[in-house]
Amino acid sequence: MKNIIKYLIKRTVWNRRYYIHGKKCVIYNTANIVNNLKQRDCIIIGNHCHIRGELLVFGHGGKIVMGDYCYVGKDSYIWSAKKISIGNRVLISHNCNIFDNDTHPLDKVERHNQFKDIIFEGHSKSINLNEEEVLIENDVLIGACSIILKGVRIGEGAIISAGSIVTGDVPPDTIVAGNPARVIRKLDKGYEA
Repeated sequence: MKNIIKYLIKRTVWNRRYYIHGKKCVIYNTANIVNNLKQRDCIIIGNHCHIRGELLVFGHGGKIVMGDYCYVGKDSYIWSAKKISIGNRVLISHNCNIFDNDTHPLDKVERHNQFKDIIFEGHSKSINLNEEEVLIENDVLIGACSIILKGVRIGEGAIISAGSIVTGDVPPDTIVAGNPARVIRKLDKGYEA
């Protein structure tokens, strides 16, 4: 048990060398920040953020930039191989997934080779995962168990209903739901932050 605790403490210290976070940012013990590029500016977390889930940058590329006052719920995964930009005051509930890539090759031989690379050598430094940037604008709420796929832009103030799979752009100030997510209704504009 002592060895496991030492490993977890060592991993947390190691991880802190490879990301930047703002003032009064809280990284919970359920969080996992993995920067396979080992370049500090590939994961940037703003001020007053609370992270309970996982932020991961692949070995061949990727960047995660998060604004101020954001929340990432437990068991949520944000995996970047290109760039995922998250605005200010974005709430990402638990069990959500956000990807800017396919995560695995479509070809079965390439997929198996990627798996072997990961378990024996770490994330590949050269692989094509059909990456497309993801942009999540200010004041977005992403409901529990939602999935945001590559190439998506979620407009300011939008709400992604729980369990939704977002495959296309979401207009500002709208509620979307379903698989694939569709506009349910327009929202009244709220406060100006």
